Amino acid sequence: MGYTSSERDHQRILTLALLLGTFCMQAAEAADEQVVDTWQFGTELDVLPFLLDGYYLSATAGRDHWRIRYVRTNVTAPEFATASGFDNNRLEINAVILDYFFDAGKSGWWVGPGIERWQGKVTEESSGLRQSYRTDMLTLGGGYVYYVSERVFLNPWVAIHIPVSGDRDVMFVDDNYELRILPEASVKLGIRF
Repeated sequence: MGYTSSERDHQRILTLALLLGTFCMQAAEAADEQVVDTWQFGTELDVLPFLLDGYYLSATAGRDHWRIRYVRTNVTAPEFATASGFDNNRLEINAVILDYFFDAGKSGWWVGPGIERWQGKVTEESSGLRQSYRTDMLTLGGGYVYYVSERVFLNPWVAIHIPVSGDRDVMFVDDNYELRILPEASVKLGIRF
């Protein structure tokens, strides 16, 4: 008996979540046992949204190996990330992401899952019709934090965004706009207070 694409998507998401959980548990056991027993707060600015006519704001708080991030992004998606036949995909994104650092000092390698709410508006090129959508995305990412001074760091990162609920495709006059798995990479400049 075959699976529907929705069932296959759910199986892929579950598999990715299990692999990430296993990876994080093994990393926690293998990580240095150094403990930073104070809360650390900070913010990061991502280069990519500014290049795409938008902005990126984040606030971070963490202790030991863990950090939680709240992110607010507004961006126009680039053409390669927007389905063929559609244009001007404007997004507002709110995200909560839980990062795990292999070093308790919050430097070096990190991995982190999160949930993002994408609220967008996209235009069908053939009809000129503009429609809104709202989709919840599971995000799985990782990167490397490199301190250039005691409080300032660079954070190159990669992530994959997987639609898990909300609008998966938006009906237009001539075509449907389908939300799909989307990879992303960028560099952030961070400040630790």
